[in-house]
Amino acid sequence: MRLRNILLMLALSAVAALGLAACGGGDDEDEGTTTAATEGASVSFTEPTDGATTASTVTADVEVSGFEIDAAAVGKANEEGKGHLHFSMDGGKYDYPKYSGANGKLAEKLGVEGQYSPSTEPTITYKGLPRGEHTLEVDLVNNDHSETGTSATTTFEVTSSGSSGNGAKSDSAY
Repeated sequence: MRLRNILLMLALSAVAALGLAACGGGDDEDEGTTTAATEGASVSFTEPTDGATTASTVTADVEVSGFEIDAAAVGKANEEGKGHLHFSMDGGKYDYPKYSGANGKLAEKLGVEGQYSPSTEPTITYKGLPRGEHTLEVDLVNNDHSETGTSATTTFEVTSSGSSGNGAKSDSAY
């Protein structure tokens, strides 16, 4: 039994190390931190506004300040004030290609589908959302996908099928 526990611990350590390497982790002491990367940064939803009613296709837009979205640096060493976005619809329930399109495909490729949809644009479109209340969160994240601690949330209600929002799509790719 003791040998089994040791083997399990070794296997888990190997998986954790592989996950860190896949996310761009390295020897840089700033990587993986949630500190100065967003000092003075903010993010807020411009669409949909809190309490809005929408159709089942909704385009969300955010305004970012004090933080540079840098598509070319995703997966590289963290840089202060730079990174990208992670959108999460209802705790990740709708962060699959079926709902979040190209962003969901990227989430699938990164192995994070069902958690969040990564984006290098300040917009994302979700399609086919069921009627009812939904909560969308956006996080400013470092190049290595670690959280910075800066986020925003909006809650809205889907009341009909069809499109709502500004019609923009997020086809961001890393």
